[in-house]
Amino acid sequence: MTWPTEAKAIFFDLDGTLADSLDVMKMVYRRFLESLGKEPSDAEFARLNGPPLREIAGILKRTHNLVDEEDQLLSKYQSILDRVYEEVEPAAGALELLQHAKALGLTTAVVTSNGRRRTESWLKRVGLSETIDDVVTSEDVTKGKPDPEPYMVALQRARLQCTQALAVEDSPSGARAARAAGLYTFALQIEAAENWPDGVHKIADLKSIKALLA
Repeated sequence: MTWPTEAKAIFFDLDGTLADSLDVMKMVYRRFLESLGKEPSDAEFARLNGPPLREIAGILKRTHNLVDEEDQLLSKYQSILDRVYEEVEPAAGALELLQHAKALGLTTAVVTSNGRRRTESWLKRVGLSETIDDVVTSEDVTKGKPDPEPYMVALQRARLQCTQALAVEDSPSGARAARAAGLYTFALQIEAAENWPDGVHKIADLKSIKALLA
């Protein structure tokens, strides 16, 4: 995919990308299933990295034959997540990259499957809110990642074409959403992952992106 030399925006996933939260999200997943007497696995967690929590609750209900209704399972998952999310810190290089992007005049946005309240609260707590122009959450779309809708919403709000924006993702599911929306996409290799979509630009960390931006 051709590097967009006239990029005007950069859109970031939250969990595992701007937020160093992958271990926390894995902990929530494990606590949720164990509380219901079910067995978690690293392979299943990897497959669930990307979609909205409501979709995750539905998948776990079907996969593990959970008795409770989907809304009850989602509420339980959200409750566990709220308790542990206060421990989440920014990923290494996040603030520096965001500040660099703003200095270059780029529009910045978070495009996440997380909820608005938790996302905005976290950005404020860790001191990143002043570097973010917009936040697109699971509450702003009817279809979550890997559907392109979240990134299409971000583009519409920024009044940009897909060729004018970059995306940063840490999961194949999120990268598929960004690529389906037509964005040049960085794939963070924080953990080994398979099934990346064609055309992603694999990088080691956020600092690598800062070095690539003009």
